[in-house]
Amino acid sequence: MWRARKKGYFGIWPFPLLIAAVCAQSVNDPSNMSLVKETVDRLLKGYDIRLRPDFGGPPVAVGMNIDIASIDMVSEVNMDYTLTMYFQQAWRDKRLSYNVIPLNLTLDNRVADQLWVPDTYFLNDKKSFVHGVTVKNRMIRLHPDGTVLYGLRITTTAACMMDLRRYPLDEQNCTLEIESCKFF
Repeated sequence: MWRARKKGYFGIWPFPLLIAAVCAQSVNDPSNMSLVKETVDRLLKGYDIRLRPDFGGPPVAVGMNIDIASIDMVSEVNMDYTLTMYFQQAWRDKRLSYNVIPLNLTLDNRVADQLWVPDTYFLNDKKSFVHGVTVKNRMIRLHPDGTVLYGLRITTTAACMMDLRRYPLDEQNCTLEIESCKFF
């Protein structure tokens, strides 16, 4: 089933692929599919998107990761730059914890419309969009402990006040400023 062209690949690639194949089979097992469906239905029933996790308690800690797919343009004239990125956020929402199945659940992107998500925005943004061909490029993954991983593929054009005094030998430092809309 697995073939390696170079000796070094055999020890690295087949094992993770085998694990992924076994996990995919266990999730796709018809008995597990109904259990997953029941679990998701139970989690979403009565879930109020208007209330943040631990409402009335401490602020929600949101971890972030950005993987830059491409730097599409740098404009000295407009003092901005455009980049495409994979923007991931993770937080814990105890309302979404489950123990019926020991699997992480990667759900359809439309589930994001039914869950609380952080109100993150880019402070120095001029124009942004979430990619949507053929569907919105976003992902929701639930972990049994209630950790939510939310990923988006975004292209943004952000302001960058460039110092061009040494042009064309200049170096620029452009930032992407990220904040919460409601909680500073």
